[in-house]
Amino acid sequence: MHPLLVIGVLASAAWAAAGLALLHAEARAYGQRALHAAPAGDPAAGVRYAFTGAMSPMAKESVREHLPSYAAGLAYHAGIFTALGLLAITLAEVSLPGPLRLLVQALLGLGTLGGLSLLLKRALKPELRGLSTPDDVLSNLLATAFVALAIFGPSTPWLLSAMLLLLYVPLGKLRHSLFFFVARRHLGAFFGRRGVFPPGGAHGR
Repeated sequence: MHPLLVIGVLASAAWAAAGLALLHAEARAYGQRALHAAPAGDPAAGVRYAFTGAMSPMAKESVREHLPSYAAGLAYHAGIFTALGLLAITLAEVSLPGPLRLLVQALLGLGTLGGLSLLLKRALKPELRGLSTPDDVLSNLLATAFVALAIFGPSTPWLLSAMLLLLYVPLGKLRHSLFFFVARRHLGAFFGRRGVFPPGGAHGR
């Protein structure tokens, strides 16, 4: 790998991390709502449920009614995380053993198909087209290109796509890579404290 490409990727990653940290600090600057009622449940249990059972098809009606999209989303995000992991070990100049390389290739392929199918669905369904913004399309294209190019191994186009993706992370909807976890944790802690998460708590008996 050309040293300038490595420096470019690392600089883009630093930009993404700094941008997300700034956005998080701005969100926290609004302060925290005071909760006056006595706790009826365990916030930690609520957080655990928010990241596990609450995300299953059984708990989400919107997911149960769109299982193919749910599966495509799982494959897409698995591909993205796999590509990011591959980027990290590529920069560290670590080689993957053969069997693991095959698994990585399979996840990248499924991730690419997942991203393309979701983009196609957004383009073909009138109700989704009406809700879509240029940010939605650009975010998908950047992430899908990053995953697809990773299939062919370390290359200049792949590293350039990584730079573009990382540079865009704090600027558009890709910032949900941070705020998904922040918002999910807040949701779980709030409803866990109220005894609503997990179901069957203080208010479910």
